[in-house]
Amino acid sequence: MAPGTKPLLLLIDGHSLAFRSFYAFAKGGDGGLSTKAGVPTSVTYGFLKALLDNCKGLQPNGLVVAFDTAEPTFRHEADAAYKAHRDVAPEHFFADLANLQQILAESLDIPLAMAPGYEADDVLGTLANRAAAEGWRVRILSGDRDLFQLVDDERDIAVLYMGGGPYAKNSGPLEIRRDGVIAKLGVTPDEVVDLKALTGDSSDNIPGVKGVGPKTAINLLKEFEHVDGIYAALDQLAAAGAKATQGSLKGALIEKLRADRESAYRSRMLAEILIDIPLPSEPRLELGAVKAEALASSLEALELYSLVKQVPNFAQLFSAVPPEPSEGSSPAGGKAVTAAIHAVSAGETESSTNTESSTNGATAPDQPDSKGLPALEPQLITSAEALSTLVQRLSCCTDPGRPVALDTETTSLNPFQAELVGVGVAWGDGPAELAYIPIGHHLPEQHSEQRSEQQSEASGDIQELLKIPSGTSTESAPGGCTDVQPPQQVQQLSLAAVLTALAPWLASADHPKALQNAKYDRLILMRHGLPLGGVVMDTLLADYLRDAGDKHGLEAMAERNFGFSPTSYGELVPKGANFSAVSIEAAAHYCGMDVHLTWRLALLLRQELTAMGDALPQLLDQVELPLEPVLAQMEATGIRIDTAYLGELSTELKITLDRLEGEAKAAAGCDFNLASPKQLGELLFDTLGLDRKKSRKTKTGWSTDAVVLEKLEDSHPVVALVLEHRTLSKLKSTYVDALPVLMEPETGRVHTDFNQAVTATGRLSSSNPNLQNIPIRTEFSRRIRKAFLPQEGWSLISADYSQIELRILAHLCGEEVLVEAYRTGDDVHALTARLLLEKDTVTPDERRLGKTINFGVIYGMGAQRFARETGVSQADAKEFLGKYKQRYPKVFAFLELQERLALSRGYVETILGRRRPFHFDPNGLGRLRGKDPLEIELEVARRGGMEAQQLRAAANAPIQGSSADIIKLAMVQLQRELETAALPARLLLQVHDELVLEAAPEALEAVLTLTRETMENAMALSVPLVVETGVGPNWMDAK
Repeated sequence: MAPGTKPLLLLIDGHSLAFRSFYAFAKGGDGGLSTKAGVPTSVTYGFLKALLDNCKGLQPNGLVVAFDTAEPTFRHEADAAYKAHRDVAPEHFFADLANLQQILAESLDIPLAMAPGYEADDVLGTLANRAAAEGWRVRILSGDRDLFQLVDDERDIAVLYMGGGPYAKNSGPLEIRRDGVIAKLGVTPDEVVDLKALTGDSSDNIPGVKGVGPKTAINLLKEFEHVDGIYAALDQLAAAGAKATQGSLKGALIEKLRADRESAYRSRMLAEILIDIPLPSEPRLELGAVKAEALASSLEALELYSLVKQVPNFAQLFSAVPPEPSEGSSPAGGKAVTAAIHAVSAGETESSTNTESSTNGATAPDQPDSKGLPALEPQLITSAEALSTLVQRLSCCTDPGRPVALDTETTSLNPFQAELVGVGVAWGDGPAELAYIPIGHHLPEQHSEQRSEQQSEASGDIQELLKIPSGTSTESAPGGCTDVQPPQQVQQLSLAAVLTALAPWLASADHPKALQNAKYDRLILMRHGLPLGGVVMDTLLADYLRDAGDKHGLEAMAERNFGFSPTSYGELVPKGANFSAVSIEAAAHYCGMDVHLTWRLALLLRQELTAMGDALPQLLDQVELPLEPVLAQMEATGIRIDTAYLGELSTELKITLDRLEGEAKAAAGCDFNLASPKQLGELLFDTLGLDRKKSRKTKTGWSTDAVVLEKLEDSHPVVALVLEHRTLSKLKSTYVDALPVLMEPETGRVHTDFNQAVTATGRLSSSNPNLQNIPIRTEFSRRIRKAFLPQEGWSLISADYSQIELRILAHLCGEEVLVEAYRTGDDVHALTARLLLEKDTVTPDERRLGKTINFGVIYGMGAQRFARETGVSQADAKEFLGKYKQRYPKVFAFLELQERLALSRGYVETILGRRRPFHFDPNGLGRLRGKDPLEIELEVARRGGMEAQQLRAAANAPIQGSSADIIKLAMVQLQRELETAALPARLLLQVHDELVLEAAPEALEAVLTLTRETMENAMALSVPLVVETGVGPNWMDAK
């Protein structure tokens, strides 16, 4: 664990995972998994397999499993109907569960937590609350959405959600934070209980309010914030008279809510997870000590031989002090482990009944052997003769349909600090059609004089290889030659010898190559002075185009496509070490598996994309693959940061924050911690007595999030001061103080990571740092951009598409009024305002109203939000939206068609054919799949619960996705034009619809013209694309 990082506690919803395991196997065939003697094993196998798979990536520092008890809970006593409709699990489930619990507690030394009279959810809530208070990061593994109410970003509590039901085949749980809860349920974590109070929950027999569905409930909560607010408003209406209404509260809805008032509050009580219950004993949170021999014996007795082979991994993951390998035994130690593994290797398998489907990625025990990958025999390249032979073999591989798979192994995920450890290649799917070239493996006992001698040799050779393009300053170069580690017991070739031999093949465009995440390997090779050409397949990008919603890591794709889970990096590399510490033999098999899988996936994904039509292969070949080297070059170049200016800004911010803190305390009349939501909530609602209806009670007290504070801003002077303090404090910590730390010492620049396969829309994102979200609303936030500088003596260029999403919408829907306005250069926002207000001229404020509705329609804005953002009444807002629909009927027809297509065929498309898939529940909106889109009753579908929230994304996806495609095309074309013209200029950043470049003074006008023309002609639409450009000594002044 890195210094300063809080420890990670994994809490597991035991019954949730146990039932998923049971139903995934027990109802999939002849009763599920069992031993030859008939002992059931579905629960034990599925639970342990999922536990191991999910913890590989997490590597928790603590682990507790919570289970229900057999006793009735306080909820059953309060409501006899609570969960009364559920079938009792069969006896063999409980027998299986008992075996599992014994293995967890006795062999794995994992604490089990239960509390008579309470449910496992209450135990999880209590443990999460207490652990967070003690400084743990908390993750809760469950398939139960009820636990979403425990999510708390401020305290770092998140749910690892195993969605999709017990039969789901996915690549792992989804981490749900506050935004994820909103995306899935339409409400915040604090509002989940109120949502269930209104809608009920049929799975738990919670009644709710009859006749109130999710859409109505969400609207009510948006308007009145919680159940208390709703019934307080109802009481006010009752006092005002029988016909009184307020917002959504009118007509039959008022009567429904009044009739079921008691039911609503009882439902809220049943749905609320308790976070401070008495536990019979406090479970240990930290990891214990796995008893490897006992674990192996128990698993062998249950005939779960594939899990026996995983005992070393269980011991490594779930022991506070991982065991050291002992001579002549397995890594976990012990004769029982070794004997069991040898027995399995000799051919023993699980019972023939163990062949059914998976639970959350856990395949049935023997499937990896029966339908997975062959045992690989990678060639180890350790001599000049072997290297020469390999290069000759690679030179013969020229078929683009069968590209050579390439992978590099390094010492770091940061390409600007990574040293090359080895190179792997595969030229077929045969077990020996692959090779590994070890370069930088080392052992602790190796001598420094060996390293010094080989480093000296490599340094001279690499300087000869290193080619820096003319016009590129050494300041922006990604790095030069690097140290070479000494040979291990197996002889290793020098770095210089390997790179010299491979350089022509690596650079050749005539020798097709396939990589997984090619950008990383390209950056590694660039760091060592080598270009990479001929990349015809990146399996990461191909899988992203196939379905952006899936996981695209090599392990996830291997399991999804081949039913095989390869060894993970965490399993192979010791904690605190890097890949250079891995033995050459183990590294050869690990890297060999990577290139073997990449080779197979390259062919498979090309076939899958082709089967989906012509558009996706063209997107891969003409957009995503050509964009990858452009992004790599942008990352390698980075952007200069004015650290001195940021230091001054940090000091200024500190002074301002101190002043605001003093003023806030003076306004409050008492001392309090502005950074403590609990203290702030007590101050605002207990001490100052502000309107509690504008907040809500959370697990730690009254909510004081930004939404609440904005509502209270006019209630007391302290609120505005706290809001400003919070905004500036975040700016200081996230950007002003963080950017200098992220600057690479080698280059003096910040090198953001451009993520090409993350967003569902096709847009790029960035991280380390995230430059997409630098705010611009306040003076201080705008001044942050002043810290971004060009190369010394050069200028920064900002080129931003104007209203690109509205232009794309006009093109896609063909609305004549909008198309004509853009063609003639009319002001579209003023035009919309004139049409809606029926005026010949409009004021700037009226134009802003037109702008709000123009952009709002794209994102599905309703009357309530429109009213809130513009200050008009809801009645006027509704009237404006009605007029907009009358004036621009083709806009709404297009947006509605996208919703219908998402329901009918399961995806929508951009102009270039990029797909945004939508996986609706087959028992919900998924029942509309295959229907004629024009025959779908859209209004009925929009009332289809939480799933219906996805329809807004469906309407918007072709617009956002087309915008993404256009700027990607522009980047590819602009980089090509800059290189062809040999202009001293470089692309630096892509942020939303903006490109940022740096250019030398003598080329400034030429680069400006070239950038504007390239971007405006990136794609031909029925309306013109317009680019606004600016120039300055920094990013702020260039905007």
